[in-house]
Amino acid sequence: MKIAVVLLALCTFMGCGGDSPSADSSGSDIGLDVHDTSDSGSDVTDQGGGEDSSTACESEGETPPVVAETMGVFDPVRRRLVFYSGDDGLPVNCSNTGHVVGVDGLWVYDAVCATFEKKDGLAMKPPPRARGMAVYDADRDQMILFGGRSRPTSSGPYTVYNDVWALNLETFVWTELVSEGPKPVARSNPAGAYNHVTQEMLVFGGNSSTSGLSFSPHDDVWAFHIATQSWREIPATGSRPVARLFHSAAVDVENDHLYVFGGGDANAWQGPFLADLWRFDLSTGVWEELHSGGVGAPAGRIWSTITYDSFNQRVLLFGGHDDGAVGNNNDTWQFDTETNQWSAIVEPETVNAQPNGFCDFPADFTLPNMEAPDRRSAHLAALDPTRGEWVVFGGKTDCGIIDDVWVFDVTRDEWLRLFTATVGESCLRGANPNFCFAMCQ
Repeated sequence: MKIAVVLLALCTFMGCGGDSPSADSSGSDIGLDVHDTSDSGSDVTDQGGGEDSSTACESEGETPPVVAETMGVFDPVRRRLVFYSGDDGLPVNCSNTGHVVGVDGLWVYDAVCATFEKKDGLAMKPPPRARGMAVYDADRDQMILFGGRSRPTSSGPYTVYNDVWALNLETFVWTELVSEGPKPVARSNPAGAYNHVTQEMLVFGGNSSTSGLSFSPHDDVWAFHIATQSWREIPATGSRPVARLFHSAAVDVENDHLYVFGGGDANAWQGPFLADLWRFDLSTGVWEELHSGGVGAPAGRIWSTITYDSFNQRVLLFGGHDDGAVGNNNDTWQFDTETNQWSAIVEPETVNAQPNGFCDFPADFTLPNMEAPDRRSAHLAALDPTRGEWVVFGGKTDCGIIDDVWVFDVTRDEWLRLFTATVGESCLRGANPNFCFAMCQ
């Protein structure tokens, strides 16, 4: 049984498209009218999101992109998810095959019409990439992009970035924000958020290695001031989180706090993944470990997402890939910042039927929780703090890359589906569950 679990963890980690050793924030009222939907986990794709949707939605849209590790934000002014580039590499037999990293394309998901549209013909744009980060600058109506990695061929070293770009969300015009003086080293897998009080993009950690087989993680905190286009490193005192990548971060602007959860260190391939939650006081430079993980807390994991829910003064966590028996997750957790305790809103799925062999999963490997998104990692998640909706797009599942859209209503603690997956969904959740003899369709 122990061998089966180890093989399963390795298979699902490779199967969600990562490198393997075998291969070289505020705004106007937004979103769908999901607060009027009575059934949790229901599909609200056809509701259109408003009384005028029949006149506003004139196009059926385009086929959604099959991409993970993308970078994007939710545009609250126009009710849409905007994301750039990413990685479309699909694993073969649970091994990540060599491929070009950095899909070219700027995409928009219209949350009112439930349609995707690709924005082509941009005169100037960042080099395509994956594993960067993006934040929403509400003060200037733009998306800010930082870092990431690309590879123009199917093998060899990656190019890593420390450039900063701004996308005007009305005109879709890119502008590179060139800075002078000290700046963070180029890196992939950073995590951070936008602090609208100081008008800075916050960045913590990431990986500066150009190799897909080894990591060079960091534990530094940087702030990029949008107006002056200048970086400053925020010095830390005392104990601090271990250097990491594949982690997630969120900011509580009211209390001047940056939260960091999980990820992996320099030995992320071997594990175990990190399960700790830290809080950084941006005014004093002091780190505090709020929880080290363990019983009653989320399992250690990579490629999860967290956000700060100002409605309820809590940190929310969704999904990610653990190094245990299940791999990809679809659990949802809340962390009470007063009691410093985790509690599960949506419980993790567990193994129901053991794998038949390496990369050979039965259809009922886990019994799916249909009131939550399919299990995934490396997805895109963006919160509208005014309406209280956490929008999740795509990511890596046991069945490849998924292209669905869900929203978590923080006022009711319920998931609702906005756009049904066309690829990447496990067969027990898909269109033909009665004719399914393996995990994936």
